[in-house]
Amino acid sequence: MLIAGLVSLSLSSGLLVPVAEGPPRFDIAATCRDVGRAGDGVGGTVAACRADEEKARDSLAAKWSSYPVAKRNSCVAGARLGGPPSYVQVITCLEM
Repeated sequence: MLIAGLVSLSLSSGLLVPVAEGPPRFDIAATCRDVGRAGDGVGGTVAACRADEEKARDSLAAKWSSYPVAKRNSCVAGARLGGPPSYVQVITCLEM
């Protein structure tokens, strides 16, 4: 009974934080799909977007374990809001 109570308390208080074993896996093609389609001259090419995303993905893979778990979880969750997630967005968040 005591153990069940402690488990309930820890779950309801948010003390358990999911720990990602490695950097997230995003679909770079989906992230870069609409680059340059607005026709307003802002932004770059799809190829440049893909290159930036691949560079950010590689950097995340190299540095992932050095970032605090809570910050990793927060930045990945934020990157998933409002459209396809971006490695560039995650690494920018983590380095702020």
